[in-house]
Amino acid sequence: MIYLILSILCSAAIFIIFKSFERFKVNTFTAIVVNYFIAGVTGFATLGEAPSFEKVTTSPWFINSLILGVVFISLFNIMAITAQKYGASVASIANKMALIIPVSFAIIYYNDVVNATKIAGIILALIGVYLSTHKEKVDGKKFDKRLLAIPLILFLGSGFIDTFLKYNQQVYLSATTFDAKLFPAMTFLTAFTIGIVGMSLDKSKRDFSRNTLLGGVILGVINYGSIFFLISIFNHTDLESSVVFPINNMGVVLTTAVASLLIFKEQFSMKNKIGILVSVVALLLIIFST
Repeated sequence: MIYLILSILCSAAIFIIFKSFERFKVNTFTAIVVNYFIAGVTGFATLGEAPSFEKVTTSPWFINSLILGVVFISLFNIMAITAQKYGASVASIANKMALIIPVSFAIIYYNDVVNATKIAGIILALIGVYLSTHKEKVDGKKFDKRLLAIPLILFLGSGFIDTFLKYNQQVYLSATTFDAKLFPAMTFLTAFTIGIVGMSLDKSKRDFSRNTLLGGVILGVINYGSIFFLISIFNHTDLESSVVFPINNMGVVLTTAVASLLIFKEQFSMKNKIGILVSVVALLLIIFST
């Protein structure tokens, strides 16, 4: 239970931090690159020993960690844009309602329980995503509907990450805590390396101001925690992944929505409120379907 709570808090905090970047004039790209360096270093610091180059590169999950690293930095930038264009709660919903992808995978690949209640929950999840992200205006201006592609990409990418993380945990990371810590560390350092290349090619992406560096450091520690605690949930529970993901994601959505209301005074249209309600109902149906 403690890993589940920590995972929810860390994941919700990521969206709030992204939304805060605008207020404190943080360069998003630089902060994201710093975040991945800090997350990688945090991961290695928790190992207790330095793994050899051969140990890392010959691990069966090594290539998969590189793939995730590429997806991570790409999706993190999209997540930041979504939080800034739509609001932190909408970014959270688009990201976390992507649970229908790993849930569907779990039903097919892991033979998780499937019934009418769970199917109804998945259908409602899709409806909830649309209603929650639909906005006619943003900051008083008419909303460009072409921007709907942003949360859609976030939705699909997040679903892939959760599915791929669960797959790697099940196949490679459940045997030892060492690999469970090393895997996310390597994933984050891969994302950091790609980010450095991007910064070297585009000077506008470089900003080493105090606020940017501090934002990146805070984000990095929390980001590592969000992935490590998610892996730890599966390593320390017998619950099906089609149940864990909904519980975890519902907690993130609700925590982010409440924090956005209290901290940023974020406004929700009636359609957005209905979307949030539908999303919660969808999650509850999935949780109680087993």
